[in-house]
Amino acid sequence: MDRLPHSLRLAAAVSTDLGAMYVADCLDVLRELPDGSVDLVLTSPPYDRQPRYGNGETYLREWYSGYFLKTTAEILRVLKPHGSFVLNYRSRRHRGERGTLQYELVFWLREQGFVFAEDFIWGKPSPPPGRFNRYLKDAVEYCFQFAKTQQWQFFPEACLTPARWDRKDVERRKRLPHNYQRVDEPSGQGRKRVQAGPDLVRPSNLLSLEPEFLPNPTRHPARFPVSLPDFFIRLMTLPGQLVLDPFGGTGTTGVAAQRLGRQWLMSESDQAYVSVLPDRLAKGH
Repeated sequence: MDRLPHSLRLAAAVSTDLGAMYVADCLDVLRELPDGSVDLVLTSPPYDRQPRYGNGETYLREWYSGYFLKTTAEILRVLKPHGSFVLNYRSRRHRGERGTLQYELVFWLREQGFVFAEDFIWGKPSPPPGRFNRYLKDAVEYCFQFAKTQQWQFFPEACLTPARWDRKDVERRKRLPHNYQRVDEPSGQGRKRVQAGPDLVRPSNLLSLEPEFLPNPTRHPARFPVSLPDFFIRLMTLPGQLVLDPFGGTGTTGVAAQRLGRQWLMSESDQAYVSVLPDRLAKGH
């Protein structure tokens, strides 16, 4: 196992045998990390026009084209060649129009050198009720996967899910050609093997996950459920590898990584959000 992440010069606010959370500017933390040292970066930065300091100041486009792109440049540097960067982001509506920043970020990161590997859709079965005259409830968020190279690591067998069909349909699917792979034998005979089996299948890039309904004592405005980082950590890392969340919030990524046996490193500028992390780690959610 590599050097534990909480051996940085900064003082950790919370630490375990596997990871650490720092109350610090994420750029300060990232700049301490060596090149090619992180296996997965998974984060959700502040959404556009989200309040910053409670004084009416909000995160505007300039924050993303400036500070955030400095952050992603550091993320690209610290990723290992097989590493991925999963960005959970959804532009808000403003004056009757959905923002386009979520799509612009994809182009900006590609220009930085990232490979745009996949776009995952997080669908929320029970989204918060909306109060918009001409809009429905907002049940969709994006999780964009960027990679450092074309050879990103990927472990779908760690995320197999039960197939959603009855036994009769399972038998039908066993006979479909695309469920088989031809294997040539030395004798000249051939065998057909079912890929992954008909009962457990690869998940799709549509993730049906409930939003976070647990108590929110810190009043964090945009928490995601532990099931979201849990999925990506299993899909893109192995036990003992390092997961980083530079906008750590209340520590959800670290909670998921801890219980999956991954090393983890998080930073968060607001001490109030970090205060709930020890209890979350103890409870595992």
